[in-house]
Amino acid sequence: MRLDFYKTIFTACSVLFLSSQILSQSHQYEGPDDPEGDIAAIRSGMMNGNRVLMFYKNTTRLGNWPQPDASRWPNDNTGSYMLDGLGLLLGGVVFLEHDTIPVTDASQIASRKDLDTLWYVQTSYSAHGSVHMMDENPQGTVEWGLYPVFGYFNELQDYAAISNREDSWPILGWPSQGNTLKWKGEWNGRFGRGIKYAAFETFFVANDAQDQEYLQ
Repeated sequence: MRLDFYKTIFTACSVLFLSSQILSQSHQYEGPDDPEGDIAAIRSGMMNGNRVLMFYKNTTRLGNWPQPDASRWPNDNTGSYMLDGLGLLLGGVVFLEHDTIPVTDASQIASRKDLDTLWYVQTSYSAHGSVHMMDENPQGTVEWGLYPVFGYFNELQDYAAISNREDSWPILGWPSQGNTLKWKGEWNGRFGRGIKYAAFETFFVANDAQDQEYLQ
């Protein structure tokens, strides 16, 4: 995630719709074998570059209402508070025959007009106080949403991995393929091994393994 968040994330929330046929037709996965997201892996941080100050969490959350200094632009004594909070939305669609049978063949999905669609959207966003904006488990102890996974930050620190703080990077290296690690002591950013092009970058991975709503 670059500091400028591709220059659009402050004004619009990215919505990614990953359809089932795209997933089924994609190349074989060759990335790391990440564990399930974990509440204990939540970390936060601040980025201040390009005259922007922004609080973030590795749950994909930006902003931290009502914290007054969680966002500001320009980042000086003339700056203004920017936003209460922003959460990434991840969407997926499943195509169904007779409301129950999944259809994953891309040619059928493109040609048939009788298929039903089921949409899922996942995020992570919590407001302070008594306002609950996320579904929770029956005990009210776990929000059903996105949580970060271990392995992408120094677990001895209380902040997420960020490009300008080497002590925030995973000590033994970054997850690579399967259970292997790579690039110990080097930054693993958008621009490649060890390259720090943006003013700041943060790198984390989150998933929705804790969302048990339709599995119980």
